[in-house]
Amino acid sequence: MKVLLISHTCQSPAEGQPKAELLHAMPDIQLRVLIPNRWKHYGKWREVKFIDNARAHYQVGAVRWPWVGPAQFYLHYYPQLSAMLRDFRPDIIDLWEEPWGLVSAHTVWLRDRILPGTKIISETEQNINRILPPPFEQFRRYTLRHADFVIGRSREALEITRSKGFKGPGEVVPNAVDAKLFVPMDRMTSRRETGLADWCGANDFLVGYAGRLVEEKGLGDLVAAVAACGAEVKLLLIGDGPFKPALELQIGQLGIADRVRMIAGVPLGKLPVLMNAMNVFALPSRTTATWKEQFGRVIIEAHACAVPVIGSQSGAIPDVVGDAGMVVPESNAVALAEALGKLNADRAMAMDMGRRGFDRVHREFSWERVAEQMARIYRRCQTGPKLEGNVEASCGLTE
Repeated sequence: MKVLLISHTCQSPAEGQPKAELLHAMPDIQLRVLIPNRWKHYGKWREVKFIDNARAHYQVGAVRWPWVGPAQFYLHYYPQLSAMLRDFRPDIIDLWEEPWGLVSAHTVWLRDRILPGTKIISETEQNINRILPPPFEQFRRYTLRHADFVIGRSREALEITRSKGFKGPGEVVPNAVDAKLFVPMDRMTSRRETGLADWCGANDFLVGYAGRLVEEKGLGDLVAAVAACGAEVKLLLIGDGPFKPALELQIGQLGIADRVRMIAGVPLGKLPVLMNAMNVFALPSRTTATWKEQFGRVIIEAHACAVPVIGSQSGAIPDVVGDAGMVVPESNAVALAEALGKLNADRAMAMDMGRRGFDRVHREFSWERVAEQMARIYRRCQTGPKLEGNVEASCGLTE
């Protein structure tokens, strides 16, 4: 079975290539991965890098329009894709790109003209049901009308494809975490190794966050919640972003500068030891008119370290947290402070939640489990004629 995976995410050795490597190793899958030669990731141009001992067939393709102002990267496409389809002749094309991107619509258009028997899988994370500005709404409806299978990162994402005209089968396939990198470690050893032990002792309760410092992540609520807790509750913020000056001002006004540490973004390889220094990870995201949490990869990174998570009700967070933490209303610093207080007062309960998260990661969210699910979907797409049926959500996220 020949599979062409088109994915800018696979430009990263941490975000997409682990899945590609596992799919490549499956004996019945001949995989080719098309990745862009240029990509802007959160405002910075990112170079192509490959995972150590990479074995999958990666093809770095020149892209047109990798960044077009307000349209961002959603107008990019591969001029050489036509030649690649004629040369490789895949049985399945997996579009790990949003269906409203030009790359998705262009791929479908070429498939219909060059390889009409090839199955198209469209992947999406969009979990807000809104009408996109032209031409993106038209691209999305065209892609979904011609797709054979849809993969959503959440139940909401799948439901939105139905409202946009998709009538075929689909599944929830979650994000994944490197469960060999993110592993449980001794908490005080982690604090010593990261230089936090002199500030955060064995009896202190460390709340952590890692990611972009932006307002919609609810970080203002998190700072206010920590300020409302006892002096032993401390806060570690890992990352950078435009909301940092506002956070620093708020921290100063609340008089808790001695209880907060901020660390600029760290390489992925150094993040596990910092997460293991935490008693709890917090992701109190706030839904806006144009965004809500689509998954929250940091949740499963914390769970892989057996660290419980407190999240808000934004988007997919409640499903991803599951029974391995607590969920509070959005924009509610009081409820967040109460949740922190409960876990601080009952640290055995916090540890039990962390263990449940660890078990769940290995059951559902490791790269191995996600690659196995993708392989099953590829086989299902290959064996049948034109696929029909309702969108189904067959992942632990739906329970």
